[in-house]
Parts: sequence; C-alpha cells; structure tokens
Amino acid sequence: DMTRMGYGFVSTEELEDDVFVAAKNLNTALHGDKVKVKLYAKRKGARPEGEVVEIIERWRTSFVGTVEVMPNFAFLIPDNKNMPFDLFVPIAKLNGAKQGQKAVARVVDWNPKSKNPVAEIIDVLGYPGENETEMHAILAEFELPYSFTEEVEHDASKIPAEISGNDIKSRRDFRQAPTFTIDPADANDFDDAISISQLENGNWEVGVHIADVTHYVKNGSLVDEEAKQRATSIYLVDRVVPMLPEILSNHICSLNPSEDKLTYSAVFEMNEKSEVINEWFGRTIINSDKRFSYSEAQLVIDTETGDMKEQVLVLHKLA
Repeated sequence: DMTRMGYGFVSTEELEDDVFVAAKNLNTALHGDKVKVKLYAKRKGARPEGEVVEIIERWRTSFVGTVEVMPNFAFLIPDNKNMPFDLFVPIAKLNGAKQGQKAVARVVDWNPKSKNPVAEIIDVLGYPGENETEMHAILAEFELPYSFTEEVEHDASKIPAEISGNDIKSRRDFRQAPTFTIDPADANDFDDAISISQLENGNWEVGVHIADVTHYVKNGSLVDEEAKQRATSIYLVDRVVPMLPEILSNHICSLNPSEDKLTYSAVFEMNEKSEVINEWFGRTIINSDKRFSYSEAQLVIDTETGDMKEQVLVLHKLA
C-alpha cells in the first residue's frame, strides 16, 4: 500500500500489523505489488519494519498520465496518486506523443539504483479535457478493454443464430404470452423481459425471462474465457464496455421485439391478491411484443392508482 509520500506498508496474513517500508527500502515496489519482505529486528512498542527483497508479481506495468517533453527525453506524469514516480521516456519511445497530451506508458525497465522507471508510450489518448481523451483515460486507468480481439470476434461470428426445431421442443413455449421489455431509452441490448397472461382458473401467470446466453456461449470457448475476464458489462457516461461481442449482446441474445428468443425463466402463478400459488424455473422461448423505455413504463405507474399487478396489466395491454 503505497502512500503519496513515497513510503509504503505491506500487509500479510502472517502478521497482525502491517510492515512499514521506508521509500529507500522499497526497491522499486509499487502500490498493489505482491512482494517478499525482510523484517528488521522489532523494537519494543514499534510497528514491524522491513525492506522489500523481491517483487513477486507486479499489480500493473502501464500507467495513464500527461506527457512532458524535454529537449532530449520525456516524462509521463502519472494520474494515479499511488504512483509517486514519474516515468522516464526516451525520445525514441514517444511513439508520436506530444507535449501536454495524455498517453499510456508501459514500464520496460527499472534499475533499483535509478529513481525513475524507464517506459515507452504505447497509446496516445489526446489532449486533456476532450471527451474522447478523458473516456479513454478512464478505460486505460482501470485497464478496461477498448475492444475485442479478432480471435474472439471470429469465435463469436461462428455461433449460429438460428433456433432449431429441437431447441423449441426442449423448451416451454411462451411466444403467445403477452411479453415486453423495459430498458433505458438509448439501450441497444435487452436481456430481460416480463410476460403476463390469465389462466383458466382465473389466476395470473407471470414470467420473468432472462436471455439464455449459455445456449450460445459454450464453456471453455474463446468468447466464454473473454467474458470471464471481463466479468460484466461496464457503463460509462457515453458508452458501454460490453462483456460479450456486439453480435451476441445486441443481436443473437438480445430480446428484441417480434423475434423468437431463447430464455431462462422464472414463472409464477399468482392469485388476485398477488400471492404466489406455484412457481416454475426452466428454459423457455419467448417473443417480445414491445420494448418500453423506463420513462414510458414510469408514466403508467404514475398515472395508474391500482396495485402493481394492475399497472403491469396496463403495460401488457399497451404491448
């Protein structure tokens, strides 16, 4: 755990207290690194103190910052406050970066006897204050991927979008049940939907349907491994870093209106008091009648005075 003053603390399960490491004894260790520490003789009443003797694993090797160009060399001044050292960049390793621009630099060498690590510019983001520059800086700072590799895109392109007769036979069919999605107005992918229909006994059947991604993304595939690395889609102010390639997230798996889609569902039988009588979980196929935005759905909730079931019924009628 590096401080802005340059010294750090090392936490370990082997000791109750963190180990204090003076700046001169860090031996190029940085915030988040996994290290081996040699402990000094403990003084009575003082916290443990030591020095880093080995870098086992670097937390990161690239940093976002501002380029400062000198006549014969340059520096990258990191944005990350936990990085107390500027990165020395040889002129030949600027790769087109200009004075005052934001860029991403990767550490290529760091002699423990030298104060500054040697780095090369690997991506020029642009000038500070510009929207694209700042968005890309956020992505780079948190090491979020800009795009998918050609290999992952190719793997996704081979996934068949067609739904076979066997796929339909093995699923509970909800294509005739009134179904709709509710998402932001600018959403491009729809991964959940709701359906509602009245049963012959007078009760109501409500289905909550989630896109069945596992039908398309097979365990161990390149797309699956990439999705594991990303863990989730990430939403910035003006863009999305998706977990899955667009052909899957916005098309094959998206519950677009008037298209047959494979889903996994939770289905509930409810009485007039909205009490759950029965429940069922399993693989299904649906066909959404309409997509609502949040504001459209909220308008119904604001104008209807009945309970939630009646509000859903109004949406069902509009769908």
